[in-house]
Amino acid sequence: MATLKLKVSDKILDKVIWLLGQFKSEDLQIVESDDSFEANKRHVQHELNRLESGASKSYSIDQGDEILENSIRQYEN
Repeated sequence: MATLKLKVSDKILDKVIWLLGQFKSEDLQIVESDDSFEANKRHVQHELNRLESGASKSYSIDQGDEILENSIRQYEN
């Protein structure tokens, strides 16, 4: 099944929704728009660019755990 993204004027939105509602659910599904997708995509691309340029560094879970444990030890007493 293919997915299409449409920009529809508020003037005709009701008509388009009505028209799409005439199809069987196994033939057509209305998928709600996720406005945060583009923002998330930009954020991930920015972080990837930082990683590739060396401006940020990644750690394994074990390395992250060790960093946190060391930080906690500094403030325990």
